[in-house]
Amino acid sequence: MLNDVFVYPTLGSKWHAETHKSEDLGYLVEVDADDAAALFKHVKRHKLRAKLALRMLDEGELDVWNAWRDDERWTAHSQGANEDGTISLTDCRAPGMGQRILLPSSSSGSGVVGNTAALEGLEEAPLSAYTIRRYLRGVAEGQKEIPREETLPMNANIDLMKGIDFKKGCYIGQELTIRTHHTGVVRRRILPISLYNPATGPPEKLEYDNSLALPSPERDTEIRKDDKRKRPTGKFIASIGNIGLGMCRLEQMTDLVVSGEPSPYTPEDKFTVQVAEENLGLKAFVPDWIRGQIRGPKIQKRVE
Repeated sequence: MLNDVFVYPTLGSKWHAETHKSEDLGYLVEVDADDAAALFKHVKRHKLRAKLALRMLDEGELDVWNAWRDDERWTAHSQGANEDGTISLTDCRAPGMGQRILLPSSSSGSGVVGNTAALEGLEEAPLSAYTIRRYLRGVAEGQKEIPREETLPMNANIDLMKGIDFKKGCYIGQELTIRTHHTGVVRRRILPISLYNPATGPPEKLEYDNSLALPSPERDTEIRKDDKRKRPTGKFIASIGNIGLGMCRLEQMTDLVVSGEPSPYTPEDKFTVQVAEENLGLKAFVPDWIRGQIRGPKIQKRVE
């Protein structure tokens, strides 16, 4: 992967009318700010002679908001301009991720709630609340969690998020991607993880506990099975308090079966990750939206 992005159709929005003053199609690409310049350069290089105008938005021109309601019905469909002229889409990466809304920077601050119908009646929350919500659902984003040119899309669950077009023509990595898709064997995936004090034992369910002041390991610290061999079973990605993400070997850290090989996992298995000179306990969880899309191994039939 190069970048994970959201693409917003803008035709019909107030922003499009004010900046383009035409009925030509337009799209906004939201990307990690740390890598926006690199993506712009990459797209511009491949523009060639296409009748396409590209520009980077000015800093502060539009702010990205995420809005969610716990009783909201989830849909995998997205949209472009709303009736009130704002630009938004449904974050369909996982259930409960809400809507992403682009608003002028003048809308930010204490008066943002109520400026658009999508935000009406909602209280402004810190960025950490959105991040914890992502972690609980196993959704990674940005260069720190999905490093450029290091992560394969299926390992980051992009296939389960419907972010890969398996009918598309040639692209770099197509052979590996389509072969993995048809065999159904993806051994490593990003999953939600819970950190805990080894003295207290692993948690029974995945939930954020703001009373636990746990240190965060370094990115790519190895997750190891807590036994005599201390075998690596994955890598730590990020965390806030006791909740985070890890790149996990599915058949070693969960009850999922993705190949025809015997699974070494048992519910009694424990795992650890090192922080400074100490070890923290770590447990991986499989969200329902991921579990429901993992196919079982294909059994090869022999011809007698």
